[in-house]
Amino acid sequence: MSGKPIVYTTKHRVKFSELDPYNHVNTGQYATYYVDHRMEGLRVYAGWDLKTLATLPFMTWVRRIEIDFLRPVWGDQEINITSFVREFRGPDAFVECEMVDFMGTSLSRAVMTVAHVDKAANRATDWPTDLMKKFFEPNADSTRPAIA
Repeated sequence: MSGKPIVYTTKHRVKFSELDPYNHVNTGQYATYYVDHRMEGLRVYAGWDLKTLATLPFMTWVRRIEIDFLRPVWGDQEINITSFVREFRGPDAFVECEMVDFMGTSLSRAVMTVAHVDKAANRATDWPTDLMKKFFEPNADSTRPAIA
């Protein structure tokens, strides 16, 4: 796919319930942050809220997520998460994600592999070209809203 990828951006403040006894974010919480971030991005950027997703003839499925933990994330800390689709290969979209603090220091990075699943066949199928286009800017002058 050619063109500039659309970068999804979300903000989050770490809650008490997301912490371990040492005031660090629980390891498993990172995957939740990244998946929730992508779903919020799909709602804002692609118009795919939960109601709309239920009506589409396909599903998306996170097959794999590989997370690099670079620095600890603390309770009550504000974090920003960004992501974009790097490439498509058959049924898989490879999404690069990054979590940073308010200074822009990288806290963690992830690569998420998201499969396109045909609901009728209940199996992974290649991403259709019209859907792939939703993740790239139509031209360099396009602007998209940031998610607050």
